[in-house]
Amino acid sequence: MSRFRSLLWLLSCTAVMSIACGDEETATGADGGGFGDSRDAAASDAGVVFSEAVQVDVESPPPQRLSAFRFFRYLGGGRFEYNVGVVPYELTTPLFSDFARKARAIYVPPGEGVSYSSKGVLELPVGSAIVKTFLIADDLTNPESPVTIVETRVLIREAEDWRPYPYVWRDDASDADLVLGGRTRSYAFVDPYGSARTARYLIPSRNQCFECHETVDGQNNDRTTPIGTQVRYLNRDNTYDGRTVNQLRHLEAIGLLTGLPPIEEVESAFSLSGMTPSSIPSMDAATIERAARDYLDINCAHCHSPSAREGITSQFFLNYDNSDLFRLGVCKRPGSAGSGTGGRLFDIVPGDPDSSILIYRTETEVVGDMMPLIGRSLADDVGVALVRSWVANMPTQACQ
Repeated sequence: MSRFRSLLWLLSCTAVMSIACGDEETATGADGGGFGDSRDAAASDAGVVFSEAVQVDVESPPPQRLSAFRFFRYLGGGRFEYNVGVVPYELTTPLFSDFARKARAIYVPPGEGVSYSSKGVLELPVGSAIVKTFLIADDLTNPESPVTIVETRVLIREAEDWRPYPYVWRDDASDADLVLGGRTRSYAFVDPYGSARTARYLIPSRNQCFECHETVDGQNNDRTTPIGTQVRYLNRDNTYDGRTVNQLRHLEAIGLLTGLPPIEEVESAFSLSGMTPSSIPSMDAATIERAARDYLDINCAHCHSPSAREGITSQFFLNYDNSDLFRLGVCKRPGSAGSGTGGRLFDIVPGDPDSSILIYRTETEVVGDMMPLIGRSLADDVGVALVRSWVANMPTQACQ
């Protein structure tokens, strides 16, 4: 790697990032009494020695402790200090996970880069990593509410495919341990609208990670694919070393992204930042449709798309660029919903959200009926209101 690029990396990527409680994603999580003493833990180096480089060895088994990767230090209070070469990022339209707040970062090995692609996820080189840490807060109406660090999911780009590794944080937030079996815990909190709620927060097993990340290639082989690292979800501003810049431009400036066209030519997904259910009725129908389609794309299309087993089986495609209304669910009888229809007959009945299976499965909290099947135990108020308004605004059509 050139000396100039090393300097850019050092200046741009070793930074303290905060996801304090005023951001676009908020919190939940845990089982029988919470997460111990990890709430607002004092600054901890979590065993990370920043004089040493990030360590990702695709030839060896994953480390038992998260700190062995040397991705970041957790400073407490939802703040992180990332090592050289680890770049934090956020999404325009985030994936809902029981109101959990997320800190995302990407690592690309020194001397490597990524070529721009307008469609699909960015093709990261072998040895790259996507790191996503989940945190919860007691009271989402209070920016000063205590924050608990819960888990970090690491996706490693190995020689043949991506591989997921889930790490669960210790009660004292000193480090996180590799837990392949997963956990579920109950956690009480106050939601962004002031209501008391309880979530059954899921820390997925390694096998459950594949349920959401598995796609099918052109030879009908299963492949593991990241979610969210598409340019349309990355095309937004973020703050690096006190400067607010477009994330894609930042990746280009530090030498990690090549071939980026003028930013005004790059598609951007709809931003849900600051949106509440009460703000949706004032939006016009076209804006609601765009927001709802992007919401369904990030939350559902990793399974319901032409490149996923579930989508192929059901022929129900929720990817944002699907223009086939029937396969979008309009007047379509479900192919694989089983008992999860809520007594409804069609995936989408235009103009009638209460008769649409999509609405029922988006808003229900019945285990086995809700969609996604894993990743949430509560309904997302904003997502439900968006999808419900989108269907209600469709020209009324009787389905046969």
